[in-house]
Amino acid sequence: MILAGGREFKIEKEDLSVDYAFSSLPDSSAVLVQVTIRNVSDTPLRVGKVDLIEIQDVSEPVYYNNWQSWFPFKAYWEQPLVEPLVQFADSQGISLLAATPVPEVLREGFRPSDYFIATDELLVGFVSNEFSHQYFLWNDESSSIKGVADLFGTRLLPGESIELETMAIYGSNTLWEMLEEYADLINKKNSVEFREFEGIGWCSWYHYFTEITFEELSKNVRLLAEIREREKIDYRLVQLDDGYQEDIGDWLQTNSKFPELKEIASEIKREGFMAGLWIAPFSASETSRLFNEHRNWFVRNDDESPKVAYRNWGKRIFALDSTNPEALTYLKNLIKSIRDSGFDYLKIDFLFAGAIPGRRFDESVSPVEAYRTGMQMIRDAAGEDCFILGCGAPLLPSVGFVDGMRIGSDTAPHWNGEPMDIGVPSARFCLRNAYTRSFMHRRLWLNDPDTIILRDCDLTEDEKRIFALSVGLLDGMMLNSDDMARVDKNGIELLREAISLRGGEPRVFLDGMNGVFAACTRKASQSNVISFVNLTDTPRHSIKLKEMYRDWSGVVPSVDEVELPCRSIWIQKRRSTT
Repeated sequence: MILAGGREFKIEKEDLSVDYAFSSLPDSSAVLVQVTIRNVSDTPLRVGKVDLIEIQDVSEPVYYNNWQSWFPFKAYWEQPLVEPLVQFADSQGISLLAATPVPEVLREGFRPSDYFIATDELLVGFVSNEFSHQYFLWNDESSSIKGVADLFGTRLLPGESIELETMAIYGSNTLWEMLEEYADLINKKNSVEFREFEGIGWCSWYHYFTEITFEELSKNVRLLAEIREREKIDYRLVQLDDGYQEDIGDWLQTNSKFPELKEIASEIKREGFMAGLWIAPFSASETSRLFNEHRNWFVRNDDESPKVAYRNWGKRIFALDSTNPEALTYLKNLIKSIRDSGFDYLKIDFLFAGAIPGRRFDESVSPVEAYRTGMQMIRDAAGEDCFILGCGAPLLPSVGFVDGMRIGSDTAPHWNGEPMDIGVPSARFCLRNAYTRSFMHRRLWLNDPDTIILRDCDLTEDEKRIFALSVGLLDGMMLNSDDMARVDKNGIELLREAISLRGGEPRVFLDGMNGVFAACTRKASQSNVISFVNLTDTPRHSIKLKEMYRDWSGVVPSVDEVELPCRSIWIQKRRSTT
């Protein structure tokens, strides 16, 4: 790299001075970049978007990361199209805020890669996300990448400066090694700690959706206890998802299908399971008690009207303003009340709502800072002995606050391989992200690839097998979501096979293919593996077994090449010696 240790320089931008300091990272190919922005004018300034870096001679593919859980991390061979997404959102009345906190960038025809961007030879990314929103823009015509920080109108007095979050630039090694090093650096800089997820879990969502009842929940608790005893499957968690609450935002009031929260938790714990509950703590619907009784607790438009964060459940959904002291106290009391009811696992969803831009009680605070304030309150109120799973969450600013993180879209009881790739429920795209974001696992948090589905449904047997075995070999959190009365012996055996692949250290060898992946594991509890997965509808022929797969896994392949049918997985195992 031409950027050597200890170099500094300054760029004057009208009323701003942008100072750069470069340093090398010991035992790494990384160069760290510290940027300081100073107001050199005689008047106070509001600082918005600041161009920080431009990289020339970029080669394809370019790997884009979206800011939140549901959206893709994937390779592009040409600049991603934005117009279809914007037109679809506008035609359906869908807010773009789920896709980005800077929707104006989408409307200008550019899709940002949030927090980091990569090619096969280069990775540029921020090490933390505390107040600005950081993103990168690729221009395939000029073969360049531009890095930007949006400070959302942060006020700087004359002579005042602000130090931005540290940026890291990697320019050697393989893509997967750069991704792993980058995640290790984030882990170190943010002093990441997380609770372990023990055993197997069950979630109500992907069978019952909002139609779950207390009777069906109780039935499944009983069946899971029987399966645990009979089949020796280590079920430990029962998590109730959406469908129990009176309204979105009214989390402590149950609807007519359920008793109060304490009785629900007691029913789950009676059979020795950890009790889990789904909430969307920064969201409240237009019909909720919370919103109608406390409208001043929510993020506002410039005209002081409450700002719509997104639409779902056939309603407008508003975002809690965690800079409002009363709203923050409410958030603390909400989490404490749920914990006091007996729940020790929280799935907190639609978290991006807490980070949308808009007017807040404390207008000196950026959306990112507001989000982190809310997340810190949730973490503190829940306590260290509560497992927190993030979902629909801004990724980098969530580091350190969650134990597990959904890293893809919702799965579904159908493959749904051809929808617009914008975070819609899809087993295929959900699984794609499990592979592409596997480097985050056990570095930033425990990856949640979403639930396995074992019952007879619209997924074929091969599709269910791909998903289940991928979850196992990628070592993510493992839950299934079924009416357990409909799970037969074959379903239990598939779950058992997936469990046998857990406990290893996975590496995914990304190569620009968004639907075909090579993944290997080492140091596994039972078996190390070399595997190939094909998520596409096109067979792949003569896939070479490369030496690096053997070097990582210790598995000596019995063949030189693999034929990989569409929607299939190939695995070769070797008994682990660890």
